[in-house]
Amino acid sequence: MDIFSLFILWIHVIAAVVWVGGNLILAMVIVPHFRQNLPPVQRIKLLVQIGKRFEPIVWGCIGILFFTGIVNIFFAIDLTSATALSNAFMRTLLIKILLFFLLVILTALHSMIFAPRLAAAIEELDPTLEELPPEVKPLRSQMSVVSSLMGVVSLLILLAAVALRMGI
Repeated sequence: MDIFSLFILWIHVIAAVVWVGGNLILAMVIVPHFRQNLPPVQRIKLLVQIGKRFEPIVWGCIGILFFTGIVNIFFAIDLTSATALSNAFMRTLLIKILLFFLLVILTALHSMIFAPRLAAAIEELDPTLEELPPEVKPLRSQMSVVSSLMGVVSLLILLAAVALRMGI
């Protein structure tokens, strides 16, 4: 591995750590803390603010992962080999790529559809309300499902990345 390919791989891993790690910290630390200590409207408003600050970082990481991923593919496979596209490595790589695009779609749904809808629905609500109004609960549930799927897909991508490095 030459220094350029090492650098590209390093940038790829850093972008993945920032994107996936940020989402996991949010889901495993920040949301549970807010859930225990804040009323629902105030919690959602703070999470929307955090999401807006994290969003440019997320989309930057997605761009970096896309381009460094393409470069890494060219470093990893021998396109002149007739069997290059039929081995286990290529199957795992294809799974990782499909999971990546699924995660991008989920991220777009989360940040461009569900978060703005939820933010608009709670914008005028009293932050001290102890219970969300019935019309807001389905939006929060949809957001929760998308967020959970993003976490699962993120972890599956990491599993695929480890499998690739192990030659599985």
